Amino acid sequence: MKFIEKNTFFKYLPLHLALLIPIPGRFVFGFTIVIENLLLTLVGTLINSLINKLKLRTLRTVILLITLFSTTIFFRQILVVTYTEIALTLGFFIFLPPVSLFLIQILYSDLKASLPIRLKENLIQSSFFSFNALLVFLFRDIAGYGTFTFFSKNHMFFEKVLFKSDSVGIFSFFATLPGVMILTAGILFFDLYIHEKIKIVKRVER
Repeated sequence: MKFIEKNTFFKYLPLHLALLIPIPGRFVFGFTIVIENLLLTLVGTLINSLINKLKLRTLRTVILLITLFSTTIFFRQILVVTYTEIALTLGFFIFLPPVSLFLIQILYSDLKASLPIRLKENLIQSSFFSFNALLVFLFRDIAGYGTFTFFSKNHMFFEKVLFKSDSVGIFSFFATLPGVMILTAGILFFDLYIHEKIKIVKRVER
């Protein structure tokens, strides 16, 4: 895939994954941030295409930032109405994705390519981050708290207790800030390892 060959992708990925560290380690919160990230990628790509068509390239940065923050505010308002507890718990963390250099790098890449191509490439890159983020939050939720959380009714989130908290033991470490930093770094190193293996295979094939 084209995005795997981009060194800038892996250059900015750690910065985006770092946004996950202060967010409460429940799967439902991670899933919410992932939805927001995909939404911002989609909206940002479409706005970039509109900017090109209207020949407003000199105003690209201003228009893009206003659009991303407006979309984030709209997304948060939907959360407030539908899942108040999640919106209140996440708080200002909802405003971290639109200022991520990783997202900006995605939106500013291949600006001359056609809209379908940029949509495909940008969503693939965003999905790669989403997969990593969901792994982090799933592991933190299960191993750190012994639970699985997801969206539920009545503006609340559902919490399924998989095993008692006193059975978590040493894994509760991953519910702490140092623990999530180590977990995030481990997943990132694994991604880089796979990235290098793919590069080696492609060299051999050539």
